Amino acid sequence: MNFDSLPLHPLLSQATALCGYTSMTEVQSKVIPTAMQGLDVMACAETGTGKTAAFSLPFLHRLLQEDKPKGRLRVLVLTPTRELAIQVGESINKYSQLTTLKSVAVYGGANINPQRKALAQGVDILVATPGRLFDLIGQHGLDLSLVDHLVIDEADRMLDLGFVKDIERVKTLVAKQHSTQLFSATFSHGIKVLATKMLNNPEWINVTQSSTASLIKQEVYTLDKRRKAELLAELIGRNNWQQVLVFVSSKESAESLHKELKLDGINNAVFHGDKTQGARNRALEQFKSGELRVMVATDVAARGLDIEALPLVINLELPLDAEDYVHRVGRTGRAGLAGHAISFVGLNDEKMLLEIEVLIGQTLPRQVIPGYEIGAPLPERYRKLDVETTTKPKGHQRRKSSSGRSNQANSYDSRRANKSRKV
Repeated sequence: MNFDSLPLHPLLSQATALCGYTSMTEVQSKVIPTAMQGLDVMACAETGTGKTAAFSLPFLHRLLQEDKPKGRLRVLVLTPTRELAIQVGESINKYSQLTTLKSVAVYGGANINPQRKALAQGVDILVATPGRLFDLIGQHGLDLSLVDHLVIDEADRMLDLGFVKDIERVKTLVAKQHSTQLFSATFSHGIKVLATKMLNNPEWINVTQSSTASLIKQEVYTLDKRRKAELLAELIGRNNWQQVLVFVSSKESAESLHKELKLDGINNAVFHGDKTQGARNRALEQFKSGELRVMVATDVAARGLDIEALPLVINLELPLDAEDYVHRVGRTGRAGLAGHAISFVGLNDEKMLLEIEVLIGQTLPRQVIPGYEIGAPLPERYRKLDVETTTKPKGHQRRKSSSGRSNQANSYDSRRANKSRKV
């Protein structure tokens, strides 16, 4: 189904053409006609399938068609993270570029005053994270009573972050007569419960088995967990990889890997929750432009980041929750392009790998890189470090390897036991 077959407002049809959109993705072809009628929608679709256009074009069309004053807040899009809020806001601006509709994205980690002033000048569409939304409501009297189009994006992530009460509260603050679209990448019990509370006789749309998944080559490399960083650096050099997004499970692991790769001469940056928004934005732009070969990220980056034609995602450490695997690998293979996802798996990772395979409904192919077999004799520097570990007294300063690097063994098991740790 093509975009030009939709009965969209002419200005939106022209904008989609300017964006280079021709054929609709599966989620777009199923959601847009339904949402254009003002019906509630519960849509389950993988990342990278064009969900933003699926929920944005219908409410933009309805705003343009309705004979109501412009510049009044009519649409609210809730997102779990600031990165996703920024991305969604940019997409809405592209789709509405030929219209007089105004939108603004508000999120934490940025000065609230420019966001407040933008709202005071009059907007039609607000994209917001829950925390900043309620800052504006509580401190600056933001009024949602005219909002009659409500979108909850990445609802499963909202549940993970504990935003259920906030979502339910928003429902009580918007206009009584409103439509709601709820989007999620996974279809858990919690999502079904939330949808039942939030939606009125909705259309249930499930396209999780879309063609996107088949475009991502997913595989597992098995090895000793102590040699993951070593193998990563070797593969980057051997294959001349130029753009690799590497996921780890904690900010401590991210910083450690950043130093390891830097010592190997690989230009990289870290992306995690302790970094300021400015630092995250700089790292992302440098990575997109090719200035950085590697971006090391925690799961704060698994959702919301749209990196055009990203060729490769590597899970140096498996996620703490199986569902986060879907979002990690969803950074590649987007918009109909092919992608590649590799997971480094040690013996202590097998339980989580099984959970992931059950979730995605497939067994991932394993392979072993020669020289990195589990049980193979370790290189000399690792054997020396093992000896030092048993002979150094407690409190001794951190050991150095023969290359001058700190030996910091992975503590994946302990991190999995502490799922509340911030990323």
